[in-house]
Amino acid sequence: MLKNVQNIVNAVTPDRCIICDKPLVGSYRRDQWGQKACVEHTIVNCSSCGRMTLPTDIHLADGRSVCSFCKGKVVSKIEHIEWVYSRIQEIFEQNFLSLPGKIPVELVTSEQMMTLYNSPSLAGKTPSGLTVSGGSGIFGMPMHHKVYMLDYLHKVVFGGVLAHELLHVWQNEHHILLPTAHCEGFCNMGTYLFYTYLDNELSEKLAKAMLASPDPIYGEGFRQVKAVFEDEGGRNLEQTVEILVKQNRR
Repeated sequence: MLKNVQNIVNAVTPDRCIICDKPLVGSYRRDQWGQKACVEHTIVNCSSCGRMTLPTDIHLADGRSVCSFCKGKVVSKIEHIEWVYSRIQEIFEQNFLSLPGKIPVELVTSEQMMTLYNSPSLAGKTPSGLTVSGGSGIFGMPMHHKVYMLDYLHKVVFGGVLAHELLHVWQNEHHILLPTAHCEGFCNMGTYLFYTYLDNELSEKLAKAMLASPDPIYGEGFRQVKAVFEDEGGRNLEQTVEILVKQNRR
C-alpha cells in the first residue's frame, strides 16, 4: 500500500502597498529603498532620503516631508548640531584643514532662509544652508562668520550641508577667490568627506549621487576638485586649494 504523501507548498504572499496596505497587483511604484506603492497614489518623497512618505509622516507647510525613518534623526537641538559639528571638525583636521575658531550655527525655517538669501534667482527653491561672513580680516581686524541651516534635515544631510558651508567660511576667512565651479566644488569635497566618513546606507547613496551629478558646478566642479585632492593635493585640503589657486592664475 502506497503512503499518502502530501506536499505542502507555501503560497507566495504578494507585496503590499506602503500607503494603503492593499496587495500589489500589476504595475506599482518602487523607490530606491525598495518601498512599493500602488500607481494611483500621489507620491510625496522624503526631503532627506527620498523614501515615499505616508500621510501620517511629517509634512511641512513649505512642501517638504520627513518620513518615519528620518523623523528620529532630524537635527533640532543644540546638542544635535554640536555632535555633527565635532564630526566635521575631526574630518577636516584629518585632511589638514583647521577652521577659524568655533563658527556659530543657527537653525532657521524655510521662510527665514528665503528672507536671508533675498534672491529672486532661487525661483522658490529653498537652499539648505547659507554662510554669512563680515569684517575685513586685514590690519588685525578679525572676520566674523555665521552659518544658517535649514531645519528638519536628517543628520546625514545636515552634516553634508554644514561641511559645505564651513568650507565657504574657511575660503572667506583666507580670502580665497576661485571660479564658482572650483569654489563650490571644494566646498562639496567637505560634503563628500563627511558622507564617506559616516559610511552608512544613506550617506553612501548621497555620495554616489554627488559623483554622478550632471550639474556643471556642483557635479563637474566637484569631480575636478576631487581629482586634484586625490592626486597632486595628497588628500590635503589646504594644499588642494593652493594648487587650484595656482591653476586658475594661468
